[in-house]
Amino acid sequence: MVSKYFMTLLFYIRLVCMLLIIACMFQIAQAQQPAAEKPQSARSSTMTETINPNIGKKFPEVKDDSLANTPVSLPDATRGSVTLLTVAFLRESQSQLDSWLEPFAARYGNKKGFTFYEVPMLSRGYKFMRFMIDGGMRAGIPREKHRNVVTMYGDIEKYIQALNLDPRYGYAFLLDKEGIIRWQGQGFANPEMLKNLFDLAEKLAQ
Repeated sequence: MVSKYFMTLLFYIRLVCMLLIIACMFQIAQAQQPAAEKPQSARSSTMTETINPNIGKKFPEVKDDSLANTPVSLPDATRGSVTLLTVAFLRESQSQLDSWLEPFAARYGNKKGFTFYEVPMLSRGYKFMRFMIDGGMRAGIPREKHRNVVTMYGDIEKYIQALNLDPRYGYAFLLDKEGIIRWQGQGFANPEMLKNLFDLAEKLAQ
């Protein structure tokens, strides 16, 4: 009887601790999220433009595990392929990334010389919850795409500053075969920008 009571008590203690952890994580996320403002229309820069200093720059190194539990080092893993690499800092930006990734994957996913990666970036304070965060992502992403999703837990400010990014938005970068940024998109894709993206991707693949 005592043993049964102890196990029941232990179960409720663990449950309360887990609920407290989730509540704290929610409060942290809410505190870090910038105030909402009117959404911007999609923007992009290409290799022919000089207004974006990221064009012609090698994408900064990202090292972490994919959802397939394989170590990935970007952009090294993309060498030899034209790559669409998307980055987001907020869960709310997922639909923006999908607007670029899904058409690109549908067009080039099975073609040699092309690849794509999705890189959600979270501060290192979330790393102790990785098993829950990554587990939730695995449940919502087809298994065949797990190797293309690399969640980075670490110094997100380094990337925000290096690429001059606004963390309220999702970003798409087209890398050449050497990992050099040749095009950049922000926010939601539109048909005109997807056409520009595809045209440049095919030019870089030649």
